[in-house]
Amino acid sequence: VSRADEIQESDIGLGCGLFEVRKIGDEYFCFLEKCKNPKACTILLRGGSKDVLNEIERNIQDAMQVAKNIILEPKLLPGGGATEMHISQA
Repeated sequence: VSRADEIQESDIGLGCGLFEVRKIGDEYFCFLEKCKNPKACTILLRGGSKDVLNEIERNIQDAMQVAKNIILEPKLLPGGGATEMHISQA
C-alpha cells in the first residue's frame, strides 16, 4: 500500500481502537493506539521512492533480527578491531 487512502481492513486488521494521522513539524505521522490485546504491531513506512522503501524495510528487518538474537541468546562478541586493541595493550 503506497497511499493512506488505499489501506483496507485486510491490510491492518480490526484490533486498533484509534488510527490517527498527526502532523509534527512538516511531516505527517500515523499513530495506531488503544489496540485490543496487542501482541504485534504494524509499521507503516513512508519514502520518496520504492527503492527508498525497500532499503528501509531491509534495515528494519535486520534490526528486528538483531533484537531477536539478543533476546534468545544474550551473548556479546566484540568486533571492529576490539581483539587487536586488547592484544596490543597486553
